[in-house]
Amino acid sequence: MTASFYDEAMTAPGAPSMLPLEQSPWLPVYEEAARWILNDPVIDLGCGTGRFAQALYRQTRSAPYLGIDFSQRALAEARRGFSPGVCKYEGIAFRKQDLTRWKPSDELAGSTAFVCLELLEHLEDDLSLVQRIPPGFRLIFSVPNYPSEAHVRDFRTIGSIWGRYDSLVAFTRWSLIDLDGAHAIHLLDCSRRIESW
Repeated sequence: MTASFYDEAMTAPGAPSMLPLEQSPWLPVYEEAARWILNDPVIDLGCGTGRFAQALYRQTRSAPYLGIDFSQRALAEARRGFSPGVCKYEGIAFRKQDLTRWKPSDELAGSTAFVCLELLEHLEDDLSLVQRIPPGFRLIFSVPNYPSEAHVRDFRTIGSIWGRYDSLVAFTRWSLIDLDGAHAIHLLDCSRRIESW
């Protein structure tokens, strides 16, 4: 899918990603991931309209946050949520970049957590992105258990997630978050394997 597809899909009037945080269908995913991160620096790959960043900063937090996405319109919405007069937090940045070309900075805090919420199922080459996470660093990601027009793949079972990503990450925590009785999101906490660099 192209940036223009996501510009429209994410920011069209009535799009789920444009709903206020409290009305977001992904609020339970955002809240659980935020609880897992606490006050670590975050690099949010595929940050979209910034609703996860808002969930992070609802808690007491001072660590820096960088959200990266290739949709200019989604990033504009994300920035609006943290504009002066709306939010008092500092250390928040959003950057436009195609994740197929993204590489991590050589200067990362050792406690940096990489986050990919509702992203990997949209990428043809999701494994390449996961492989670019530096060895030993933490990765928190989510994937759906249901198909969608925008999904390249879905994961009906936890075993299917292990089968796809186990060579690249060591899993430490998993939660299945029910969205509406018919759809659920797998949320995983892991670290990038050192031996598979």
